[in-house]
Amino acid sequence: MATITTKMPHQSGIPLGGLGTGTVEIRPDGCLHEWQIFNLGKWAPRQPEVCDATGPDVPTDALTFFVRSARRGAAPVVRRLSLDPAHHDLYHLSWLKSVNRIKFDGRFPVARLEYKDDGLPVEVSARFFSPFVPHDAQTSGTPGFYAAFTVSNPTDKSIDVSLLGTLKNPLAWCAADRKLTNRVTHSGDTTRLTMRTKARGACEATVGSLCLSVTGGEASWLAGGFDWFMRGRRIGRGPFRNIHLSLLHDFRTRGRLPGLEGDHSPAGLLRESEKEIAAMSLTRKKALARELRKFGFADCMWNAVNAAGKSLLKTKKGLTDFLLAARCALDFYTGEDRTGQTWGAGALCSSLTLAPHEKREVIFALGWFFPNHYSKKGPVLGHMYEHWFKNAEQVGRFLVKNYPRISRKVSAFANQLYDTTLDVKLADAWAGQLTTLAKCTWWTKAGDFAVWEGLGCCGFHTTDITYQGSFNILALFPELQKRQMEMGARFQRDDGRVHHLFTPDLSSVDRGFDRVDMNQQFVLLVCRDYLWTNDEAYLKRMWPHVVRAMDNTALLDRDGDGLLDHDTRRNTYDAWDFRGAPAYINSLWLSALLAATRIAQDLGKRARAAKWRNTLKKAARSFEKKLWNGEYYSLWVDGRARDECCMTDQVSGEWFSQLSGLGHVLPRKRILATLEAVMKHNFHKEDGLLNATYPRGAKRQVTTYRNMQAQSPWTGIEYAMASMLFEFGLYAKAQVVVNNVHERYLRAGAFWDHIECGHHYYRAMSSWALLLSATGFKIDVPRRIVTFAPPLQQPDLRAPWVSATGWGRFEQNSERFLLTCESGSLAFQNLRLSPGDVRQRITLNRRKLPANEREADGLIEFRLKSPVAMKEGDRLEAR
Repeated sequence: MATITTKMPHQSGIPLGGLGTGTVEIRPDGCLHEWQIFNLGKWAPRQPEVCDATGPDVPTDALTFFVRSARRGAAPVVRRLSLDPAHHDLYHLSWLKSVNRIKFDGRFPVARLEYKDDGLPVEVSARFFSPFVPHDAQTSGTPGFYAAFTVSNPTDKSIDVSLLGTLKNPLAWCAADRKLTNRVTHSGDTTRLTMRTKARGACEATVGSLCLSVTGGEASWLAGGFDWFMRGRRIGRGPFRNIHLSLLHDFRTRGRLPGLEGDHSPAGLLRESEKEIAAMSLTRKKALARELRKFGFADCMWNAVNAAGKSLLKTKKGLTDFLLAARCALDFYTGEDRTGQTWGAGALCSSLTLAPHEKREVIFALGWFFPNHYSKKGPVLGHMYEHWFKNAEQVGRFLVKNYPRISRKVSAFANQLYDTTLDVKLADAWAGQLTTLAKCTWWTKAGDFAVWEGLGCCGFHTTDITYQGSFNILALFPELQKRQMEMGARFQRDDGRVHHLFTPDLSSVDRGFDRVDMNQQFVLLVCRDYLWTNDEAYLKRMWPHVVRAMDNTALLDRDGDGLLDHDTRRNTYDAWDFRGAPAYINSLWLSALLAATRIAQDLGKRARAAKWRNTLKKAARSFEKKLWNGEYYSLWVDGRARDECCMTDQVSGEWFSQLSGLGHVLPRKRILATLEAVMKHNFHKEDGLLNATYPRGAKRQVTTYRNMQAQSPWTGIEYAMASMLFEFGLYAKAQVVVNNVHERYLRAGAFWDHIECGHHYYRAMSSWALLLSATGFKIDVPRRIVTFAPPLQQPDLRAPWVSATGWGRFEQNSERFLLTCESGSLAFQNLRLSPGDVRQRITLNRRKLPANEREADGLIEFRLKSPVAMKEGDRLEAR
């Protein structure tokens, strides 16, 4: 026997679906997993006890694709376009093989699959993608996705090709009578299969509609069938008892489906007894046979017998045998109570002939509409998509109509994120964790938007997690990030403490107000959001909340030295108690003072700005004097007691303020020494970057030593730390951290599923900070400043940029700096670049822009005579 090499199977993939709509996940096995489009399961678990909380039975073959190819005069070859051993039938359908292997390239929001099989005379690939369009939240909130297949003929002869998609029907799960109807409609070269239900009650979360469409080629269909008929089963009696019933036989033989439009369950047919059926008139039997042949299982049975002996079905006895066999199949499919629970699956097929060396595209699209999203507290929360669609057919029509625009925008964005001369593992990081933005979001009909802390666990819009994880939300959908923040601000306590997380829905919060890092993080987030959007109205609305948060936090300074030294136990590391004056908590305080001062200045609040500026000066001196131990900052100091544990996150505030463009408070040399110490003590090749360790010889504190959170690597913190290493020029060390995370999760088969307190953890979206830090991209819209100052001066550097209004790429080398806008817009008047090569001339679309050059914050700033507003297709060049 040949040697078999086994690798860890991949248990994560690219989620397909819109923001807040629920998702389906395409994985490297080519199967669609975790159907979380209903209002149940991990994504929306907190529902009334109306049905099984796990939701409907939607296995990995619920939506499955097949390809058939046939050379003229040769036997057809059929392959399942997935690798799922659970659904192989080597007894009845031995010819129905899976492709030999799949090459999977996951670049959110696109998954590209190449299906490899030496037995196939054609080449097949697919792009599965969501309508995820940056800066277009409405399109990005569409409940659906595409599966666009490309088939190519590499030979010198014509080949007939058919692509088949089969879809199981999950509507009205658990209802005694699901009242399903399936309808096939056509418009242009698109054929749609829409699944509906009129059922009420039972599992309302699954009451809605689905629409599967196919565009391209010649369409054929099966409007409705039983699950067993889709898979294949031997059922019957008499001369029909050994016929294997499956729509796949017709597909293999003819390369198309029978075009049957039985739009409801046939469970009500043939309820008569065997004696009553035998006694029917010939006319009645013929009429029943015609009615039954609207349904795939009966038509398959009829055609099989008719092909073998046409005369059999022309006799009264033959018709009786056929009806009795059909009755036997119905009893099996529907059970003795004839509920028809397993009816409703459907299929669409596209057939075409490829000329020699021809390539064609066939597009499947799936849309859904499930409005009954309940809160545990009772009310229907619904979904934002209800404002734009009334049913799944409208979703399907939108997806097909807008396919050219959406496909172009989505593909361009996915490709742009990887169009860089930086290490591809960086691109994998900043693009890969965008999956959580699709997988873990709620967007209710009222417009409230938030991200699960972990998929189905903890709560939503957790302040101390939004602090690290929301940079990509702000860049791609700024209105949704600001919505999160204003939702949280509504629940600020009168004493100034901000909320921890929303639970069980988006209308109430938990009691986690005792965490002493959240007020500072809230202020930093408000300032950052303002710097990126210049939304002064938002800033004015948030100002009272900023003031209360700052005033409340200042009360934790009991000895008047500017540092927080009282009631500092609770924080985001919630299984790890601090005391006295912790470095982590006070680093956030220093940066919050810096951010609050900027906010006050821009709002003309001079007294507040002066007060916070003075406090910052005092606190910075005390931080240095009290917490610096000669190598790094102590975990905490409480009177004469110290904890010398080296915490990775000890100067977290400096990371956030530097990344946001506010600069840093502590001396640069101290920050560099701290970063070196963190890497020396906390990074280990086999572990990753741990949250904290005790250096050799350091005195250990019981509350810290062997603490479960201290000795763990959290990828959200690892990515933030790597980002900070970039910010302060430690490029090689930053790359080491990113590489370690990359290899660790790839080896575990969980590349797109980072774990902390739950799966698909929100904090890991801090990976977006890597894009900002590795490229030195900063934006201060109120002051019209855009900065590109990469820490690594490569001879030729190319990388993407994404602002809250547009995206594109920049390139720089010794001769020029080139900035292109690929989508949206980018407005500025001051352009800051890395010092070094002299650039004396700036042009926009080859038109010279008058500008003055000066040094600013160690960079070269070009102050343009007039503001510019780059739009899609514009090119700005500095030479």
